Amino acid sequence: MNLVVLLQKLGISFTKVLPLKITDKIAAGFGLLFCYLSKKKRGYIEKNLQYIFSDRNIAPEQFNFYVKRTFINFARVMVDFFRLGFISKEGFSVKQIGFENVDKALKLKRGGILISLHLGNWDYGGSYLAVRGVPMSALVEVTESEMLDLYTKHRERLGMKTFSVTRAGYAFLNALKSNCLLAVLADRDIIGNGITMNFFSGKRKIPKGLAEIIIKRKMPVLFSYMVLNPFNKTHRYFSVIEPPVLFNGSVDEFNRLMVKKFEGYIRKYPDQWFVFHPEWIEEGANT
Repeated sequence: MNLVVLLQKLGISFTKVLPLKITDKIAAGFGLLFCYLSKKKRGYIEKNLQYIFSDRNIAPEQFNFYVKRTFINFARVMVDFFRLGFISKEGFSVKQIGFENVDKALKLKRGGILISLHLGNWDYGGSYLAVRGVPMSALVEVTESEMLDLYTKHRERLGMKTFSVTRAGYAFLNALKSNCLLAVLADRDIIGNGITMNFFSGKRKIPKGLAEIIIKRKMPVLFSYMVLNPFNKTHRYFSVIEPPVLFNGSVDEFNRLMVKKFEGYIRKYPDQWFVFHPEWIEEGANT
């Protein structure tokens, strides 16, 4: 068995028997330990934060705080992902803003594209919408088979259907014909054929073809995110779904709008952008 899968299955077992507060503390400890032990992953997060704060004079202490909090928050988010394997419909803890926008989009009878990013807990967000009766589907990354099977089981248990990114065309068609929401994380170029965009003070690639399909099929778009709630302890998560947009502009205009949205979300929650990959296009690199 894959070691990472084995460790995650052990994590699932612990979350089943331990109270959330205790599991949270254990996860925070593991997150901090991983931050110190994994120089490579820590370097990726530091690079992300350097671009996020490139226009601000942030103190080294604050910068290091965000680095450590990113690893701690990611570990806490994984606890809630593990809990999707057994959590009840009543077990979600979310302060939701804009849920009515889902109905507005689906009333158009053209499906809907819920565009989000690797911020907070996207799997928890999709499952939460599914338990509230929203017809949900999602594009997911293709990983090693054991891990994909484990993740698919957790993602689909509460009613969210998943499609691999290799079946993206079918997923969009299904959303259109079935009048359901398709969740897409669009801040990373998973396939490797993406479009280079200005992102903060640097350059990154975003998925190719997303804007073309949305514009051609006239599908409403809802920008959304779900993050660990930093404002109060009443709800564990805070989520926003923006009003649906029927976009009539060019592909380039859509992509620039989307990146601007992402930058705004990330600036609000810099320690919850969980991109542990070297995806910045450095000066002189091949694009």
